[in-house]
Order: sequence, then C-alpha cells, then structure tokens
Amino acid sequence: MAESKQAWEQVGRDLSDLGRRVQQRYQQGPGPGQPAPADRRKVEDALRELRESLDQAFTALGDAVRDPEFGAQTKKAADSLSNALSATFAEVSERFRSKPGGGERPPSSS
Repeated sequence: MAESKQAWEQVGRDLSDLGRRVQQRYQQGPGPGQPAPADRRKVEDALRELRESLDQAFTALGDAVRDPEFGAQTKKAADSLSNALSATFAEVSERFRSKPGGGERPPSSS
C-alpha cells in the first residue's frame, strides 16, 4: 500500500511540475501569432480551472488511498473481478472441452 501511495504522490508532483512549466511558458508573453489579450484571458481561465480540477481529483485520490475502508473495498472489487474472470475462463474451457474434438490437438503438418 505504501508503494502505491508513493507512486500516486509522484504522479501528483510530476503533473504539478508539468503545470508549472506550461504556466511559465505561457506567462513569458505573447510572441508573433500568439492569442490576443481577450483570448489569452480565456486560455488562462481554462488552465486555472484545469489545474484546480486536477488538484481536487488527486487530493481526493490521495485521501481515498489513505482510507482503510477504501483499501478493503478495493480488495473486495479485485477479488470479485478475479472470481468473475476465473468463472468465465472455466466456462470457456468447459465449452471447448465438450465440443467434439475440442480436447484434441489438431494433427501436425509434419
């Protein structure tokens, strides 16, 4: 659990660093062919909203990962997925074996 927590924290740090770099580039000022001030304000607002949304999402994810109930629910969901996959593969295997010639290997061409 500690390993996944560290991994997600690193994802958050990396995305924050990326956001800061984009912001620094954007704040360097408009060059030739750059958006007009009114358009620039719209882009700034959109980037701010995106940054805030990402921050909220990763904060919520971090909080969830630290919650013991989240861990228990995650394990339950993973166990259910594992059981469903096992049952599905068992059924497919049984269907394959029950077909005429299904359990036999095809003749080799040599």
